[in-house]
Amino acid sequence: MAKKEFANLVKPMIIKAPPKGLYPEPRIWMEGKDLEGFDAHFSFGFIKKPTGPFHPLEGAIVHPYDELLVFETGGNTKNILEFDAEISVELGEEREEYVFTQPTVVLVPKGTPHGTVKVRKLGKPIVHYSIGLAAAYKASPTKVGAAVSKGKKYAKYIKKMITAVDPKAIGSGMGYESVIGRDGIMRPAKFGVGPGNGDEIVWLYGPDLEGFKVNFTWGLYSQCGKWHRGGESHYHPEAEILCFVGLDPDKPDYLGAELELGMGKDLERHVFNTPTCVVCPGGFPHLPLITRWVDKPYGFFVACLSGEHASPWVETKG
Repeated sequence: MAKKEFANLVKPMIIKAPPKGLYPEPRIWMEGKDLEGFDAHFSFGFIKKPTGPFHPLEGAIVHPYDELLVFETGGNTKNILEFDAEISVELGEEREEYVFTQPTVVLVPKGTPHGTVKVRKLGKPIVHYSIGLAAAYKASPTKVGAAVSKGKKYAKYIKKMITAVDPKAIGSGMGYESVIGRDGIMRPAKFGVGPGNGDEIVWLYGPDLEGFKVNFTWGLYSQCGKWHRGGESHYHPEAEILCFVGLDPDKPDYLGAELELGMGKDLERHVFNTPTCVVCPGGFPHLPLITRWVDKPYGFFVACLSGEHASPWVETKG
């Protein structure tokens, strides 16, 4: 069988030990060198039990780039806001401590010291993934105050994981703006965007993220079928990654579904049924995306290197 032209853009997830001193166990970890030069890196895993500090395990660190730390539901497709946990994080030289009990993204502007993340309580496993806005992970240890502060200087960097209701903030062109509930949750499969699309999704954009040059999602998926209406393929002006992950905390190499994705102007088909990251360079046509079968619900997140998410449809012949 001839090698497909865009096979290099469809990447099996890499599971390995993270950089020393960051997390206590292996997780999905991919950088630009693994992603055809994509100018960001990410990790993905589960918090399965109350544990000691992580990110980092000791002390505090700074990065020379903006970073997002995401804490989300572990897989209830009927309630993406379910969050049976209490998490704390320290930000700044002042060691301001923030505690949250709902799905949250913590924004860490470049150069901002951040210290230990702690799991104070945990009833059910939760998802934790990170997105660093540079191709390679870099961190330096730094000194911070001796005592935790109760100040609020960094409070604006703690964000709820819900979608902005203002349709102007969407800008996707894919019909998502019509399926946002009053609770800030998208339910595209329920409202006819496409039967294979998400049961529940949240999507945050640059205006929601203090101007970070990124927009990203978290979604839970359980149905078969095509994901979108409106055209066969689309593109984005900026580069994007599409990340398909399983929801079994003990099986990071298990997806539980099989999907088919069209790539390039000729819609070259790629099929995968293990955790996979698809790289879409700026201007690269992709879709249709079709879920062929589902044994277990799975998770999906997008990271696009722009505060907006323009998605023009590509006109096809015929």
